[in-house]
Amino acid sequence: MSSPAPVDSVLHAIGRTPLVRLKRLAPAGSAEVVVKLEYFNPTGSYKDRMALAMIEGAERRGTLRPGMRVVEYTGGSTGSSLAMVCAMKGYDFHPLSSDAFSAEKLDTMRAFGADLELIASDGGKVTPALFDRFKARIKELTADPNTFWTDQFNNADALDGYANIGHELAEQVGRVDGFVGMVGTAGMLVGVAKALNATSRSTRIVALEPSTSPFLTTGKGGAHRVEGTAAGFWPPHLTKGSYDEVRVINEDAGRAMARRAAREEGVFAGTSTGMNLVAALDLARELGPGKVVATVACDTGLKYLAGDLFK
Repeated sequence: MSSPAPVDSVLHAIGRTPLVRLKRLAPAGSAEVVVKLEYFNPTGSYKDRMALAMIEGAERRGTLRPGMRVVEYTGGSTGSSLAMVCAMKGYDFHPLSSDAFSAEKLDTMRAFGADLELIASDGGKVTPALFDRFKARIKELTADPNTFWTDQFNNADALDGYANIGHELAEQVGRVDGFVGMVGTAGMLVGVAKALNATSRSTRIVALEPSTSPFLTTGKGGAHRVEGTAAGFWPPHLTKGSYDEVRVINEDAGRAMARRAAREEGVFAGTSTGMNLVAALDLARELGPGKVVATVACDTGLKYLAGDLFK
């Protein structure tokens, strides 16, 4: 196998991530389960795709110009990705995050030179009230006309960035019968769905949320510990027709699966990935042999070593 040619910027190293089949976790008699290893992106997360798409989309439209400041509220992975992209492009970046998110993610933003501002959580948990505080502070920051807010929950450029996961899946495995993904902004799920459905209308798209914050299924959010998911409101990207169903996944089952994935498949990722795998394996049992179920390993397990996930 030939090695890829060198690229001129780390930004050109985003995407084209490996796809692996689960051989030990997938039970006999089920559909094949494949996982995109998105932690091969430069900051260890699929959020690199979204960050680059949002920044370059704003540059093309002229809403982001040299000398402007970029702001966003983030659980950490989006902030890490934006910090890297802004560093490469020469923009000051002011992210809002919280003690509810992993120290490794916070430190990554700082490593890329971001001017990180922390907003206090409610007992170290992700809650709807925390997002209310984020929004209030963002409103203050964007009063400065020299500021560009990427607004990941509403930014349509994010869908284009994530669509490349779907295009790559189609190239790597051909037909995908089912795709599952945890929902935060819902950009990844919807972007992938659009790409897959452009190839085949038969892909079943399953949105996932933690049982501790089942807003999509009950209309009521709650405190939880699954970073990057379940903001406690309906994400605007998740529109009617962009998915087929929503499933609720138990947090503890996701954590246990993240540990199993590392030990049995060598897939080293966080809780949201564990929950993706729980749902993918369930759907694979339902669809049966001859079908293919796909999901993503959202980010690297290296971002969670200071917490209790792998203790």
